This record gives sequence, structure tokens and C-alpha cells, in this order.
Amino acid sequence: MLDVLNHKSLSPDTLLINKAPRLLYAGQISDNPHWKFSSHKHDDLSEIVHICAGKGTFMVDGTTYKVSHGDTLIYNKGVLHEEWSNPAHPLKTYFCGVTNLSISGLDDLHIIPSGIEPVIRRNKYSDKLKTLLAEIFDEAALKADGYESVSKHLLISLITLIYRILHLHHSDVSAESRESLAHQIQEYIDKHYTKSLSLDDLAEVFFISPYYLSHVFKEETDLSPIHYLITRRMGEAKRLLVSTNLKVREVAQLVGYENPNYFTVLFKRFTGESPKQFKIKHSEKLHYPNTKKGPFPK
Repeated sequence: MLDVLNHKSLSPDTLLINKAPRLLYAGQISDNPHWKFSSHKHDDLSEIVHICAGKGTFMVDGTTYKVSHGDTLIYNKGVLHEEWSNPAHPLKTYFCGVTNLSISGLDDLHIIPSGIEPVIRRNKYSDKLKTLLAEIFDEAALKADGYESVSKHLLISLITLIYRILHLHHSDVSAESRESLAHQIQEYIDKHYTKSLSLDDLAEVFFISPYYLSHVFKEETDLSPIHYLITRRMGEAKRLLVSTNLKVREVAQLVGYENPNYFTVLFKRFTGESPKQFKIKHSEKLHYPNTKKGPFPK
């Protein structure tokens, strides 16, 4: 059976579980800054890992992912993966192993289609994912009467919630009929360039990996997202320097830089002139026929 990757197959409303999942194990990782699990795979189960706190690096099927609080990873059967914690920000996770699972349209013991990225970034449902996994962990630890049945229903809820998230994400990203993903990223940067933005921040907004976001954006614009962000800020800084009487440090803050010295270094790198040099040189070339003083007082 081949995995299917389309909008309809990701909908929780059309999700058909032919064989109900059975919990094989549930566990927790915490307070171990040097935790590492070398490369391995599972041929008889799939696995779900939720990051409750900290940061880590996960290699899944040959691709490296940086993960942090709120992210969730999904390993289908037979997928090679390696995991290690960031010593400065130790991981705290919940995880569980699932067997006996069969979802219509997927290979057995596959939770998600093979074409889907195995990392679900932090989103509005992250707390619900954590709660479900915490309950699964408690059921496995306590083993009260009926825990297997309760665990089965919790797993079904967990998988259904995963498909809700994937469906919403797929709906957003596949709206190419209106505008490309690269254009959406560019538009977001244009609206938020004054804020502190990293590649990880942008990836979280668009619910994709930093690598994929950077690849898509550069393919369309020939610029990395961060290079475009800086270019956007420098363009606005030029306008403010020439058309206002703001000081360099004030311009720096308005375009997103708290450190005016860093702003000056970047500005000179992009324009070949310091902000003060640029202001003097280009202000002299402006002429305002209706005023003797120009756009700002001398």
C-alpha cells in the first residue's frame, strides 16, 4: 500500500483507522543534559515524541532538525533516526511507541504519509498534544484496570489531532492559486521587519522547517529570508535618514536594531557609507521648492 499525499487524505474527517493502535510503551526524558540516542530504527512500531521543554537536534531519515518546546516528532516504522539533547537547554519530552496500527491509504505502522515532514512545529494545538501524551504516560505507568482500552482511545485522539494540525497546515501552504509560499513569506517580513525575526521564527509562523522555508524563498527571490529582512530594513533606514531629522540610534530602533553600532556596521556593509555619511550626502541632493529648510529643521 502506498502513502498518499493530498489535501483530502490529511483531513481528520476522512481519517480511517482500519486497525486500532495499541500502546507498546510510553516514557519521559528529563534532567539529562547529555542525553543522546544513537542512530536506530523500529521495524515493529511507530513512535511519537513531544518536546515539553529544552532544545535538541534530531536526525530523521537523513535530515537534521533543530527542535524546541512545543515541537512534536513522528517516526513511521522503519525510519532511521538519531536524537540528542542540547546540554545548555536539556530536553524534557514525552514519547510513546505504537503498534498494531493501520490507517487507510498508508503502509501499516505509518502514522503520517511518507511525504510529510516528520516534525510538527509548535502551534495552537501543542498543549493538547502534550496533555494527551502525558495522559498516555500516566496510564502506562499506573496500569489501572482498563488502561489498555483507555490508552487505545487516547492514541486515536492523539493521531486524529495530528491530522487536524496537518490538514490546517496543508490548507495554508497549498494556497498557490492565490499566491506562492515565497510571496507569503516576503509579505510577512515586509509587515514585521521591525520586530526581532530569526529563520526559526519564520519557520514557526509558516509551520515548515527552517531549511525548507529558506530553500523555497531563495528559489523565488535569489535571497535568503534573513538577507531579504536586512535589505528591507536598510531600505527603510535610507528613507528615514534622508527624509527625517531622526538620529542614527533612533533610525536603528525604528527598523529593528536595538544596538546602533551593529546597525551602523550593517548599513555600511550594504551601502558602502555610514548612516551619517549617507544622510549628509543624499540629503543635499533633495530639493523642496515649497520650503527653504527642506523636510526637517537644520
